[in-house]
Amino acid sequence: MEDLRRTCFFCAERIEEKKTLEHIIPNSLLGKLSIKEKTITGQKETQYSRVKVPAHSTCNSGFGSDFENRALELLEDPDLLYESITNEEGGIAMMYGPDESDTAIITTWLSKIYYGLFYYDLISTQDDDWRNICSSVIANDNFEYVRRSYKNGHGFQLPSSLYVFKTNNLDTDLTTFIEPSSIMLKVGAITLILCISDGYLTKNYLNGDTLERLRKNIQTEDETNINFPSHKMAFAEILALRSCIPKTPKFVTSDNQVINMSLSTMVSNPDKYYQINDDRYKEARIEILGKFGIKLG
Repeated sequence: MEDLRRTCFFCAERIEEKKTLEHIIPNSLLGKLSIKEKTITGQKETQYSRVKVPAHSTCNSGFGSDFENRALELLEDPDLLYESITNEEGGIAMMYGPDESDTAIITTWLSKIYYGLFYYDLISTQDDDWRNICSSVIANDNFEYVRRSYKNGHGFQLPSSLYVFKTNNLDTDLTTFIEPSSIMLKVGAITLILCISDGYLTKNYLNGDTLERLRKNIQTEDETNINFPSHKMAFAEILALRSCIPKTPKFVTSDNQVINMSLSTMVSNPDKYYQINDDRYKEARIEILGKFGIKLG
C-alpha cells in the first residue's frame, strides 16, 4: 500500500517530489450540492471531502484545467449539457484519439471518479475482502490503458457508453457497480450513466428509438411519482443490458492511440449471433432493481 501512496493516480509514475492529494469529487461541487459530509464509498461510510488520491502536482493541475473544470462548467447548464450529449449520441468511432466533445469531457470526468473511489478505498480500507475487490478494479488492464490514454493526452478514459436522463426529482445520487463496471451520477435534474470501458458495446445496442423509449418510460415514472427513484430504474436497465451482451470489449493500444476492436467480428450473422437473451435480460433487470430496493408491479 505504501507504493500506491507514492504513485500518481493519473500517470502511474512514482512521486519523487512532494505529493499533492487530488479530490475525487471537487469541493466546489460538494459545496454546491451540500453533500460534503455524507457518502458511502465502497463498503464503508466516509466523507466525500476526504476522498483523495496521491498525484503529481502537474498531473493534478493538468487534469483540473483540461477536464474537471470544463466538466463543472458544463454542469452549470444542465439543459444545455443534456442537449449536447443527446446530439452527440449518434456516432461510434473505431479510432480513439483526443476529443473536445462534451461527451468526452464528461466521460473522462466520470471515469476519474469511478477509478478514484476504488483507488482511495484500496489504500485506506482495513477490510481485507474489500481491499481485494478494490485491487481487482485497480489492477485491471483497463485501468492501465486509461492511465496510458491520459499520458497520451486522450483523456482519462477508454471508449465508454455515456447516457444522460432528466428527472423532476432534484436529489443528488452517486452509485458505482463493479461488474459490469459502471457509474451513475445524479446532479439535480440531470442523471449521467457511464458504462466504463465497454468499447461502446452498450451504445451499439441501446440507441436511437430504443433509447428514446427508455427515456419516455423513465419520464412517465418520474411524472407519476416524483419520489420514485426513476434514475435508478434507468441505471438498472442499462446495467442489465450491459451484463447480457454476449461480447467482450477489446482494445489494441500503441504508443499514441487506442483502437477499439470491440465492435469487430468475423461471424457471418452478427445480429443473430450476438442477440440478447430476453429471459436473461429480464432476470438481470429484476435482480439489479432488487439491489436498489425497487419492486415493479
